[in-house]
Amino acid sequence: ETSETRTRTCSRMKMTTEMARGLGLLVLLCLVAPLPVARSQMSLPFTGQGLEPAEPVDVYVSAMLERLLDVDDKNYRFTNIVYVYLSWTDDRAHDLMMESTRAYRNGTKEECARTCSSDSVGSLSRESEGFHYHDTCCDGIWLPTIEMLNVYELPEGRLQPYGIIKDEESDAVAWWVAIHATYFTPMDFHRFPFDHQELDMQFSFTPEIDPAIKSFIPSATSTRYLIRGEGDVISGWDITNIRVVPMKESLQEELDFFVGTYGNLSAAGDPAPITGVPGRQGYIGKAERVGFDIFIGINRLSEYYVLGIIVPTLLLVALSFITYIIPVDSLDARIGLNVTLFLALTALQFVINEQMPKSSYPTTVTKIIVVSYIVVSFGVPESIVVYAIASGIDQRIEEEREAADKIAEEDGAEYLDEAEEGTGQTPRTMTRAMRFFRRKRSQKIPFIIDMASLFAVVVIVVVSTTLLIMGI
Repeated sequence: ETSETRTRTCSRMKMTTEMARGLGLLVLLCLVAPLPVARSQMSLPFTGQGLEPAEPVDVYVSAMLERLLDVDDKNYRFTNIVYVYLSWTDDRAHDLMMESTRAYRNGTKEECARTCSSDSVGSLSRESEGFHYHDTCCDGIWLPTIEMLNVYELPEGRLQPYGIIKDEESDAVAWWVAIHATYFTPMDFHRFPFDHQELDMQFSFTPEIDPAIKSFIPSATSTRYLIRGEGDVISGWDITNIRVVPMKESLQEELDFFVGTYGNLSAAGDPAPITGVPGRQGYIGKAERVGFDIFIGINRLSEYYVLGIIVPTLLLVALSFITYIIPVDSLDARIGLNVTLFLALTALQFVINEQMPKSSYPTTVTKIIVVSYIVVSFGVPESIVVYAIASGIDQRIEEEREAADKIAEEDGAEYLDEAEEGTGQTPRTMTRAMRFFRRKRSQKIPFIIDMASLFAVVVIVVVSTTLLIMGI
């Protein structure tokens, strides 16, 4: 019995241990599961290689926009696919390409690190004959490393086709890359929704003393490439142009500009200051940044915002003009109309704010809304003023009428009878008519004020809206 009891106890302990291990494994899996998986990024589009040329070269830049995928004006970003085509001369390139290709085919080179075409990556054949674009190795050719200064993200899993073109007939080398990326760029919304934006992609050769690239020279550009068809190419925008702008400045000038404009210069006692040392030696003083910017010009499609924002706002303002033709003594109706329109403008603005970019300055739409608020609000004090004037005039006329009635009662009915018989005095019926026209005259001043106010607000709305839309 003792032996059986021990056996049972050991079995239970074994089961308990296995359960504990299972629970521990389950807990470990739960802890590991939420951890983010590291995403591998592809190499930068223009990753260079090879020995630099003996003399600095001019590099020509062409830019062809395949697609502008998105413009995020709330976060100041944009995403596109653009083909960047670089070309320069290098008399060594053809021989280096031939040498690399032969070495790979005869087995001297185990792998080709840079095929001449992205179509051959992972599938370059050692059995190929001839030296064609899609079956050659470009390991030895010099390619410049081009940095992307304002790139925000290179999307994971993006396609990045490229090609290195080297013909035997000339010393020219061409290297094109299709770049799919997201960039951040400043935007100007002063004239929203009639604004024009310049989307900037900044590229730079690594700053060096006596850089291998003398300068970048603009060449061909196109606002559309490969994608055919009619209609808009991106929601809300119209692409107007694309241009390449070269740039060359010393590293010291660059540091002085950015730090001096947006920060504070180096302290006087700094042993190795980055700013404020004219004619300095060393890397910071002698290195030059050679680069180029690709600007994509776009215009916002304003019709959507005109019909959805500006027209409803102006219609509400136009309704407020009714205030000035409502009878002066209907003060509650006049004020009620303007308060209702004010609340309607406020509700409309909540919808508008969701579509407007956030900026540190008022946009055209913001200014139009402010003018609308002022015009609608103006109707309330104006109604109170004209009501007070009309009431004062009516009260004065009433006092004059009561005084006249009192005099007439004292003179007696004989006075009126004699007047009616032709004695030249005003008869009783004429007295009533004069009272009626006197009351009409009492409304003349408020009427003039209303018409002048109506004319003024119409002029203000028309002129201010026209000037704001025209950007004056």
